[in-house]
Amino acid sequence: MMRVRLKRLAIRTLTWFQINLIYDFREVGENVRLGKRLFVSKGRVSVGTDVYIGAYSYLDGDISIGNDVMLANNVAIVGGDHIFRTPGIATFAAPREHWRRTTIEDNCWIGHGAIILNGITMGQGAIVAAGSVVTRNVAPYSIVAGNPASALGNRFDEEQQRQHEALLGLKRPLARSP
Repeated sequence: MMRVRLKRLAIRTLTWFQINLIYDFREVGENVRLGKRLFVSKGRVSVGTDVYIGAYSYLDGDISIGNDVMLANNVAIVGGDHIFRTPGIATFAAPREHWRRTTIEDNCWIGHGAIILNGITMGQGAIVAAGSVVTRNVAPYSIVAGNPASALGNRFDEEQQRQHEALLGLKRPLARSP
């Protein structure tokens, strides 16, 4: 019992140091766990409550992560590309395109090594399979996989979604196309 308490204290202490002294999040909710050696864009990433961000993840850009979200290890959420179609400018020297907000809504799970591109919205309850590359918005409660990621199906049917949301006290997501 004492060993478990010491471990929890060590984790809370490490997380406090990561949040307050190492990473410069825009906002951070309660009960956030961070893996080791993350890259976080300074002052550009918001994180909700009950969030896990796995080791070696790369969060670059204007990013909003909701509540009850899991990012496995090595997840990359990346910002805008270089503008490479201008004659006379080498790709190395090309400016970056406009950064669009990337939003991970509540209750999402992003698998190991997945890449989420700039400006994507992942709908509430969505799941991204390990190793997937997400190039367009993901509908609420859908499961996507592949490169580029495409829908495999849904977590729940309509009735199960209502039950899930009622049991967790979630708001109904807005309808939007993937």
